[in-house]
Amino acid sequence: MSIGKRLLDLARSNVTDFRDAFSSDALRDLLNSDHTPDDPIEPEPSADESTTKGGTTGAKAGRRARRFKDAAEDAWERAYENARAKAGVRGDPPSDPLAQRRQWYRTLEVDSDADLRTVRKAYRKQLLQYHPDRHASDPEKYKAATEVTRRLTEAYNGLTRYLGG
Repeated sequence: MSIGKRLLDLARSNVTDFRDAFSSDALRDLLNSDHTPDDPIEPEPSADESTTKGGTTGAKAGRRARRFKDAAEDAWERAYENARAKAGVRGDPPSDPLAQRRQWYRTLEVDSDADLRTVRKAYRKQLLQYHPDRHASDPEKYKAATEVTRRLTEAYNGLTRYLGG
């Protein structure tokens, strides 16, 4: 037996093993969100049952696709709600808009009656001073500068919206 024939036989057996490992039943069971380890898994209907109960192959595929889509949407909704519950919702309107604006003015170190031009100058000046690229050599300073820059940008964007810029 030649080496080429042996390699071909080996490749065929590996492809068959690979195909069996990823059969549609295994994937469906994996993605079935209603399934718990204690629940029995319903077997697929046989070929003669599918023509009487299930309809055509296309109908069966459509039902499977809908079940898969519904399970994926349910899983996404649960994950989304869990993330919102853990981290809180960003972008919620502040409880006191006036207090939020005062905080923005303090962050940019300008008077509370400053106009848009003054706010923009203060933002650019502080951004140059605290930009993370200036502190790239020290990881701690880089992290702190990133946080300061984020706060400066948030304050600038908020005041820009408020002042109509």
